[in-house]
Amino acid sequence: PVRVNKFYLLLAMAWRPPAGPYGGQAKGGKGKWGKGKSNGLEQSEACPITVSMLSAGEPVDVFHRYCQDPNGYFMTQNGSSGMMHPSIGRTDGWTTARISQSWDGQYYNPQDYNTWVEIQWTHPTWYNRRGHKLDVNNPAMITQRVKPEQIRQRGKPSEAQQPTRLSLLHIRWGGQQAVNPVTEGAGGWGQIGSTPSDNYINGWEDNVFKLMGPTYEIVSVFFQNSEELSKISAPLIRLLLKGQHVGAFYFMWPITFQDGHDTPAYVNKSCQIDLMVQMEAAGIHTRFPHHSHLYKVFASKEWTAQLCLHPLLNIPLTTMVSRQAIVTDPDKAAAQAMKALNNLAEARSQWNSELYAPAKARTVPKGVAKLGWSWEAMDVTAWKTKQELSHALSSLGEQPGSNVDQVFVQEWVDFDVEMRHFIVEADFADPESWKPKQIVYTVFKSKEDNAFRNFDRYDRKGTLQKCFQNDDAALADAEQQAQVLISRWIQWLQAQSHELPVVTRFDIMAKRLGPGRAAVTTGELTELGGCFLGWPKGPEVVFAAMLRSCFKDRSALADDKIENGYY
Repeated sequence: PVRVNKFYLLLAMAWRPPAGPYGGQAKGGKGKWGKGKSNGLEQSEACPITVSMLSAGEPVDVFHRYCQDPNGYFMTQNGSSGMMHPSIGRTDGWTTARISQSWDGQYYNPQDYNTWVEIQWTHPTWYNRRGHKLDVNNPAMITQRVKPEQIRQRGKPSEAQQPTRLSLLHIRWGGQQAVNPVTEGAGGWGQIGSTPSDNYINGWEDNVFKLMGPTYEIVSVFFQNSEELSKISAPLIRLLLKGQHVGAFYFMWPITFQDGHDTPAYVNKSCQIDLMVQMEAAGIHTRFPHHSHLYKVFASKEWTAQLCLHPLLNIPLTTMVSRQAIVTDPDKAAAQAMKALNNLAEARSQWNSELYAPAKARTVPKGVAKLGWSWEAMDVTAWKTKQELSHALSSLGEQPGSNVDQVFVQEWVDFDVEMRHFIVEADFADPESWKPKQIVYTVFKSKEDNAFRNFDRYDRKGTLQKCFQNDDAALADAEQQAQVLISRWIQWLQAQSHELPVVTRFDIMAKRLGPGRAAVTTGELTELGGCFLGWPKGPEVVFAAMLRSCFKDRSALADDKIENGYY
């Protein structure tokens, strides 16, 4: 299997998925609705109560939300769409129902489930992600209580009769084993969960509903493995999306390995990128994580080797060691990689001298080996000797099922703290927008078998005390230099994409040099979907930006007479 770090493996072994759609058997009917999950958002102000009295047997329109259904049933157009994988259906959107019990709004209490409206769903075909069909002929299986905010009476003007403003395409995991949200620990994802997890997707969907009300739809595709991604027909999917605007969201992690690793939501990178390209060619804009070509820039990490000699970007010297060299003679490959780094150090010294930039070391005594297309602090190994580097090259490049074509070898950079800068909706014409919405300060606290594991997390005050000897001037110097560095990266990103990324996390390593002085180095350019690292308002800020990005381009199929109604 793909190598995972021990911390993640222990969490995965201890964690058990909640009851519901992942079970091997059908788990009952529509069940008791929740208010939405994972982020505690209040009921949407964009979705007011418009009903005051409802009579038993009355037909109504109901806005269905997948994250509220504990058993995870969604609407399909036919049986094969739900029982065959990849399964495809509408998980959020308007559908039909009838009132089971007469309801009087004066007795409604949002906190008392028994005062919600009791309905029976009348859509004929429902499945869950494991392919189990809902028995719609059994009244108990289709009866639920629903909040009145999501009900509209027939025959009256409402959102249910209006054109859909936004169609979201969610491509997400539907396999037997659920995705571990990894919510615990300083290096965990917090309650929002990891990006392919139900926690994260539910949190995103809650934010969409809070901001838009019932004016959107979500079509979801549930896949079980990489191969199934190739079975998704982009032109046909495009016909299912009826909104004035459309956006695709890929909740998965691409890796350079074959399937068989038993890690949910990890897919072969080529399969994901091919699907994204096909969707984009069909006019379905990628809104998470990034356009396919830009996502490759972030995930491959090849920019580290391509730009490491640039004196203005402060990147650790990096070379790429071919797979064939590792397979043939790892010791020789390690020696050549070390020589390459020293050659780069000489070149850097020459370049800096010619440009009157600060001089840097001419030799590289130690470093790290790492893989691109790798996630959650996996596949990074420190080395100090040729033997350690040789072992790292073999262990990283020769894992079971590996399609790795090269391994990065990078110089070691001493630093006191890593500053994680969250840049949201940078506008090239407005340098003020290049400033971070949040900075999180972290320090790795353990290194097992030369691999990096957990880290401590600090606020600025804690960083001063623990990492910078209470030298506020030195930390301020590091922060100012980091902002200059980030500005250069934003300018560089404009060359990679005609429109800047909605969100980028710039990880900058900082070292105190002495009183009032610091040095900074680029550590990582992290794509949209990176861990929030305990930033409390992170999901709210980032999800709102993600949603706004969906309205950048109007659907080619939208009625030109329909007015844009968002932001």
